[in-house]
Amino acid sequence: MLKWLGGCLVLVIVLIGVGSWYAMRSIRQSLEPDGSARVTIAATPQRIYASLSNGDSSATWMATGSTVIASRRGPLVVGDSIRIEMRQSLGVGRPIVWHVSELKPDQVVALQLMNETKTQVIATRRDSLVSIGDSTTVVSTITTALPDSVRNKAGMAGDMMMSMFRIQSKLELQSLKARIEGRVVPLTK
Repeated sequence: MLKWLGGCLVLVIVLIGVGSWYAMRSIRQSLEPDGSARVTIAATPQRIYASLSNGDSSATWMATGSTVIASRRGPLVVGDSIRIEMRQSLGVGRPIVWHVSELKPDQVVALQLMNETKTQVIATRRDSLVSIGDSTTVVSTITTALPDSVRNKAGMAGDMMMSMFRIQSKLELQSLKARIEGRVVPLTK
């Protein structure tokens, strides 16, 4: 009986490992080879920048299904923050707080995720706008600023966290596209 239970346990562990590997592979394939998320929106850079850099607008396209609170109404300025409180059903206790680190009108919106004491940058999200004809491509790049020693200790969990931030940025850009273009757009590469 114990051999049978042990065999079942090994099978479950192998299935979880294979499922995790497949999920990570699928997530990475939906992004560009460099890990960035790219979405082309039928609008001018000015229109897109106005939505990306506005505290009131952020709740309509960012972290759909979660509570998004900007530290200021209207246009954001460097130093402002965007607080994302996940649904309790996800089991996430602490909010994610992105701090506005750079704003270049009609070109760049950069955010930094910092630790609770605001002494260390965990990740940086940089949304760059590139005008292409009558449309604009938004390229969202997320990088980590953690030292190699910390990243090595985090291992696969750290890789999964960065991949989830990257796929979340792609989903948010898809949501922004749907909002600006006034239609629902399926997730595509």
